[in-house]
Amino acid sequence: MQLEFAQEEGDCSSCETCQPLVQEAVLKPADCSGSWRRALAAGAALALAAVGVAGAVALRSGTFTEPSETQGMGDWIGLAVEGSPYQTYAYAAWSDPIKAGNCGHIRIQPKTGTTPKLETATIRCTEADGFKTYSFPAGIFEIDEQMLVPRKAQIIGANNPNDMSNPTQSPDWTQQTLFLATRGATDFHMKYCFESDMVHTRVGFVLDSYVTMRDLSYQGIDTIRPDDNGALCGGAAFETKGCATNDCSSDVNNGGSDGRGSVHVTIENVRLNDYYFDQDKKKVGAPIDGNTQCEDYQCCFCKPNGVRSTQVGIYIPESRNHRGTRHFFANNVVSRSNQADGINLHGKVTNATVQNTHFSNTGDDTYALWGANSAPTGVTFKNGVAVSPGIMRPNWYGVCVATYGLKEVVFDGITCRSPTSATAIIPPWGGGQSFYSTSMFVFYTSFSAGYPAGNSLTIKNFTFTDLEGTPYEESNGHKDKPKRGEMVWTNSSSGKKAPYYLVDQDKVNVIVQ
Repeated sequence: MQLEFAQEEGDCSSCETCQPLVQEAVLKPADCSGSWRRALAAGAALALAAVGVAGAVALRSGTFTEPSETQGMGDWIGLAVEGSPYQTYAYAAWSDPIKAGNCGHIRIQPKTGTTPKLETATIRCTEADGFKTYSFPAGIFEIDEQMLVPRKAQIIGANNPNDMSNPTQSPDWTQQTLFLATRGATDFHMKYCFESDMVHTRVGFVLDSYVTMRDLSYQGIDTIRPDDNGALCGGAAFETKGCATNDCSSDVNNGGSDGRGSVHVTIENVRLNDYYFDQDKKKVGAPIDGNTQCEDYQCCFCKPNGVRSTQVGIYIPESRNHRGTRHFFANNVVSRSNQADGINLHGKVTNATVQNTHFSNTGDDTYALWGANSAPTGVTFKNGVAVSPGIMRPNWYGVCVATYGLKEVVFDGITCRSPTSATAIIPPWGGGQSFYSTSMFVFYTSFSAGYPAGNSLTIKNFTFTDLEGTPYEESNGHKDKPKRGEMVWTNSSSGKKAPYYLVDQDKVNVIVQ
């Protein structure tokens, strides 16, 4: 995409002679001392960012071409028109006051290197009953580490980014608060789960107790799932406190936290990995030469897929205290892509509700409850939509809903739009079975899954279709066990059939209502 300029040659010394014309509007900067280049603000919307080109590039009559897809995006995104609410702010500028517990009107300058007359932003903080509420304006707020949000902090953005009647419609980014990662996982062989410091290894938020995140967006830039995150240890946009490894086998915790489970956490009106999605969507599920040599693990998805995302959308990790994570609430959350799971609740989880969600294009299961042997109870997934599970590692692993150990869970009003397993890769460890789109629900006994006596798994009001919206029917499926190209249907203990696969029918009590 290109911009047209109004003069033949020049250094932008005069605003009158160097006005970029964007679509049919004229964006007239207050200061034109530098050159101009294009930035992408929202989907197909155009904006401008001011940069110094040191005279090396002369603006010619005609066009100025945007940077290539292979160039780093974080340096050139933003609006630099005076008075625009959509400006870019460095991580330390906004995070240091919050980590220090400062309150009041926090004024922060936009990043240096842009036009000198960009407006200072104000993060307004109020305090009541020990809670500090930080109200952010619209703009891009960079994040370059795994940040621990302090206890009793509430981070509130400018506007709700989601229209749940049309969840894939991107918002007007100029009206949104966007947290933009400036680092991401791009190396398959990097240390990710077993590094000694998660603060500087991962990027995202770790939420302490009594924390609320509302009315905001988050964009990660991971383009691969690292090898040592194959069994999933985290890397979400939002995590609660817990261990850095999925079994707490090291003494490292996420975000520099104490590793003890968080309580009373709310994530609401949040949008994930949509800011770059329009640019990256053609890469979702696209074949990459040499990337599926999985028979001998020579290269089993070892090459980046180029889709900028987070590893996970929301993740509750295993925690160090026996009571785990309690009273967790996620509502109105949309995610366009993830390198691994969409939402994964791991370990000891009590009283958690995930509702009104729309997650698409994951690299693993979309919605997962992974209690292992910790017997989570009071967990509800309600009114969630899952689209194209596993597609970020196409044909390898993933279903719309999976469990790996629990005591009690309800799946109510879940919609699954899934491809079939017709072209699924058979992993060498799978006993000849595929693990990609075998059914809508799969209840596994792997990954230390435990289903104690008296467990219950309830399914209500499900919708199960292919990617075009055509319903999957029991008559076209396969009974009880996976068969390549057909969806598994199973008769539940309540006497009703549903699209699920039960690895061990003696361990899990499935009730279909």
